[in-house]
Amino acid sequence: MSDDYQLIQQCIDRAVAAEQARGRFRRSLHDTLPSLHRSIHLPPRDAPLHITCFVIRYIQAIPGWLQRLDEMCHAGGLNFHPVRELVLHSFSEIPERQPHEHGLGSILDEAYLAHRTMEEINDLLQPLCGTPLLPMDPMVANLVVRELLGESLACQLDDLANILLQRFELAELDPARLVSMILHKQRYEDTPGEWPDFAHHMQIEMRPPSLPRHVDLSH
Repeated sequence: MSDDYQLIQQCIDRAVAAEQARGRFRRSLHDTLPSLHRSIHLPPRDAPLHITCFVIRYIQAIPGWLQRLDEMCHAGGLNFHPVRELVLHSFSEIPERQPHEHGLGSILDEAYLAHRTMEEINDLLQPLCGTPLLPMDPMVANLVVRELLGESLACQLDDLANILLQRFELAELDPARLVSMILHKQRYEDTPGEWPDFAHHMQIEMRPPSLPRHVDLSH
């Protein structure tokens, strides 16, 4: 892993260690979960634990996924540098901004921004490549995190993801570059389990709203 992504990884490791030591994010969910949209279906037992594990997996995937997207864009002759630099900056400033609050809650907005940016670039390149570069389906995961962040902050981060997308210099791919990009993609597809569906693994689903749901907050 390159130095830039190592810095992001270290920031994430600190946030996860802080949660494991203090459990602050998990405790905060007792107030947050009852207000989640009714279409988000949570496990019947210990919902805060499931959401916390989901958020940890969601955040931990970022360095590896970003680096792979970076490498595939490089193979295609596309400039990923502006995206990498802004995402790196957003993560690296967290300890200075919140030195006493560094944990999952302080890093979740940066994680959402990174995932939304990857989703947008993936969607942008799919028509050119004929297939998604990253075999990811982040819709449910991003919707759950959006609810945790709140609509106002999530909208601001969506706008920033769109700005990042505009800075992503998309040039027409020549055939040789396109083949190189697809070969990089196929190499990653040979690694089982590298593209998890975080929400599904934690038994978190999107369902049509029906009867009022009861969330177990007893743990």
